Amino acid sequence: MARFDQYIGLNEWARKTVLRKEKVRQFGVSVFADGRRKRFSRWTNLPVARIQVVGILPGVYTDKVADLKRYTMPNGRVYEEYVQATPWAGGPMYHLALRDVRTGKPIPQSLWTDEEMGC
Repeated sequence: MARFDQYIGLNEWARKTVLRKEKVRQFGVSVFADGRRKRFSRWTNLPVARIQVVGILPGVYTDKVADLKRYTMPNGRVYEEYVQATPWAGGPMYHLALRDVRTGKPIPQSLWTDEEMGC
């Protein structure tokens, strides 16, 4: 029987919250190697949260399963990933959730249910 680390990550609510993008219009000037300048205006999708890698998730069978991240939201709240549970099925399955950095408390909507984890 094969054994390996299985990265499950954040639940759908948490992923949508921290990886949300917003359509914005950018204005600027492009400067070319020969010194020419050209103004531009474009629409683009930018991430809403600022994402920082703050640690690693070590595995049982590999040195590194994934990076652990911190998300700074536009409203000033800061969330970080942590391992909520690691049920086994051919190896550990890493279910991550979010917690508020200020209080250290989990964000309830980001928690996996036992049913979702197959427990």
